Amino acid sequence: MRRHRFVLTLGSNDRPSEQIAWTLEQLAGLPLELRSSTPRSSSPVDFPLSSAPFTDVVLLGYTALELDELQRLLKALEQRAGRTPEQRRLHPERIPIDIDLITWDGTILKPKDCTRPYLQQGLAELGIPLLD
Repeated sequence: MRRHRFVLTLGSNDRPSEQIAWTLEQLAGLPLELRSSTPRSSSPVDFPLSSAPFTDVVLLGYTALELDELQRLLKALEQRAGRTPEQRRLHPERIPIDIDLITWDGTILKPKDCTRPYLQQGLAELGIPLLD
């Protein structure tokens, strides 16, 4: 069974302490090995809909799941946290939780996110490179 390495980020500007804690708890119930950075608050980056600060967490993970399976689980988790198509339509300025899979097995999936200060700070705190 192959073990896949990934980096993902969690972000929220809508009750962020509660949302981040709930999401981390839910992730702990999945077949993942995770290390997470300290949650940190920052101003929105490329998000003109709101000036509300975001709380972000960077996670290093390993899993035997395949990429499409992990993506499906993460999307379902976002929706359970309240990030639904209806929520996005009615309140696009509120982000209950945003889960972004940044890398997968040495491939950058979200190049734009790689320059974000919260990602760089989280990686530095964890003492890991973006790619392994």
